Amino acid sequence: MTDFIPSGITSSLSSSWQARRPSFLTRGWRPWDPTHYLKDIETYLDRADAPGYLFLTHSHYDHCGAAPFLKEKIPGLRIGANAHAAKVLQRPGAVKLIRALNDNFVEVFGDVIGTEKIPFKPVAVDLILKDGDELDCGGGWTVRVIETPGHTNDSLSYYIPRIKTLIAGEAVGVFHNGGIQPEFSSSYSDYMTSLGKLAALDVDILGHRNILTGGNAGRHLRDSIETTVSFRGRIEDSLDRFSGDRERVVETIFGEDYDETVLMQQDKKSFLLNLQAQVRVVAEGK
Repeated sequence: MTDFIPSGITSSLSSSWQARRPSFLTRGWRPWDPTHYLKDIETYLDRADAPGYLFLTHSHYDHCGAAPFLKEKIPGLRIGANAHAAKVLQRPGAVKLIRALNDNFVEVFGDVIGTEKIPFKPVAVDLILKDGDELDCGGGWTVRVIETPGHTNDSLSYYIPRIKTLIAGEAVGVFHNGGIQPEFSSSYSDYMTSLGKLAALDVDILGHRNILTGGNAGRHLRDSIETTVSFRGRIEDSLDRFSGDRERVVETIFGEDYDETVLMQQDKKSFLLNLQAQVRVVAEGK
């Protein structure tokens, strides 16, 4: 793993920074206080109103929570996302859940991150994106859209050919407690198909919360496939052991994998929601 910031890719905000209208792809791990994104943009582009596009990977709270604020603050900013995500971001129940998860994160980590928050509200998506779309950002910079369902039904990944950079969100495994945590919350089979699609790309920079470069980027994609297969087997073994009792499987794996002493990991509530979804996916053969 390399702690690498190539002129505009930070741990929470990724950017094709030298394009005529730069494009930002947010992980959004501090969605309750999106003001820090404007500070990052000003740091790397000298002016907060420079970006022309904001591409969302999916509609989970920690990947879209800054979108309404940024659209209000940056004139002409156009938000791009999957068609399903566009509907989710307007749905009252989903908006309420995003707000609740934001609040929960602040309650858990407020002593470290501060308690200031800007409530999430419905936001309109300007560009409905689909697999194979290629957006011209000017100056020879393009962003290629790749549909990568499996973590969610609306997951998109973005590839920047000019610098062989992939922004995939949880379409690839994420770092957790020194290892890789698979994220097949909606479909294992779709997740594996998506991983295979991404592993076939020529990737020099892989961005999520951590930045991987060179051989580490491709290695992480391959390791994500191996770890995903292994984790499914572990869930299957646990389902057999507990005679299909999903709650006991979730309780057991959570006890083994979630370390509450690790600072600034995924909050307990979100971790449990994802784990419950993964156990359900395997139990139902999705």
